[in-house]
Amino acid sequence: MNRRVIRAGEGEVLGPPAGCRDRFLVDSKDWGGHLGVVEHLLAPRSIAAPMHRHAHEDELSLILEGRVWFVADGEEHVAEVGDLVFKPRNEWHTFFNAADEPARLLELITPGGLEEAFRAIDQAGDDVDLERLIAPYGCEADHEATAPLIERYGLTFG
Repeated sequence: MNRRVIRAGEGEVLGPPAGCRDRFLVDSKDWGGHLGVVEHLLAPRSIAAPMHRHAHEDELSLILEGRVWFVADGEEHVAEVGDLVFKPRNEWHTFFNAADEPARLLELITPGGLEEAFRAIDQAGDDVDLERLIAPYGCEADHEATAPLIERYGLTFG
């Protein structure tokens, strides 16, 4: 990639408007596999993903707008604008917007590649077998651990 500036309106945006939309900014295939960057746009009362873990990548989330709730390693946290959240590989986690206002975060993925799983999920239908879809990316999901969060906060996947 020889572009130096990715403008605010640029980047492919996929995903449900009432859930988590993803704006794809840096594809790892353009950076030798080292880095992927995705902006997550979280609608009010939406959850980005079920409780999950990935075996190969670490994620860093910089909160750009609103507040974002994270559950990681069994603990719940709330991050606000300017906060940076570290989600290491092999750790069960999820994140969501429990507020009535939208939230945005910048997701840095290293090494890259997991952004392709986001793209596949965003383009899948409602009846997708999520576990089968994410397994090739070294990911697994736990819907049972996610259900209490959805119930407590009134969340939707969109």
